[in-house]
Amino acid sequence: MVSLVRADLFKLRKRAMGWVMLIIVAAFAVLEMVAQAFISPGNVNYTFPGGFLEGLASVPIVGTFVMIVLGALLIGSEYGYDTWKNLLIRRAGRTPFILSKGLALVAATGVGLIFLLALGQLIGLILNGALHLSGPVVSLSLGGTLVIILMQALVPLVAGTAALMGAVIGRSSVAGIVVGIAWFSMDSLLGGLFPLASLSNAALFFQARLTGMVMVSNGGFSLVHLPSALLGPLGLIPIAVVVFYLVVPLAVAAIVFRKRDMLGAA
Repeated sequence: MVSLVRADLFKLRKRAMGWVMLIIVAAFAVLEMVAQAFISPGNVNYTFPGGFLEGLASVPIVGTFVMIVLGALLIGSEYGYDTWKNLLIRRAGRTPFILSKGLALVAATGVGLIFLLALGQLIGLILNGALHLSGPVVSLSLGGTLVIILMQALVPLVAGTAALMGAVIGRSSVAGIVVGIAWFSMDSLLGGLFPLASLSNAALFFQARLTGMVMVSNGGFSLVHLPSALLGPLGLIPIAVVVFYLVVPLAVAAIVFRKRDMLGAA
């Protein structure tokens, strides 16, 4: 398994597409920070951990689409270049190939987060010094900061896994991208119709419950007090939603891949 993950990470590192997508996310994060600093210098402050987390401002939207493309390419490129036939003869089982793709997606997410967090703090220090930003300083513990980082990455990671599943089912990157975008659109729709069934809302729930605040779409922070009902049994629903989406797409991809040959269903 380790060798498979290392091989997938090597492929990602060598492909220009991955670096281009990371640069796109970073560019949106920097533009967001600069715009907020010029528009509302009295309302923003990029002192740690505010600036540190501002690097993730573009992740829930732009990062989600980037992860969808990345998840689809991890599988679709193997079909596109017809490399599965060479890979599958090296191992008896097929499930490790799909699991390695999922782990590579997690590793790529981790590398991207580290880069964006460092970039956000660097740009934040520059803007604070140049524009003398005087907004309120964000106060978060180390644990609270980690919670927000993980929750900001949750939806993009699951969207990438959904795209990976779609690429397995449709045997192409295009199919994966379509499925990933469809899943993200469905989750957004559920957020309005059935809020507790939405992964995006589940991520906000964990931020609010564990830190007392949530990171909003423009990179700012908002204090939140959860309804008492969500502190009881209903509070278990977001946990179930997160577990479901972290497990099911990858499991479906592994099952489908294991039961078919390269030409069709076995």
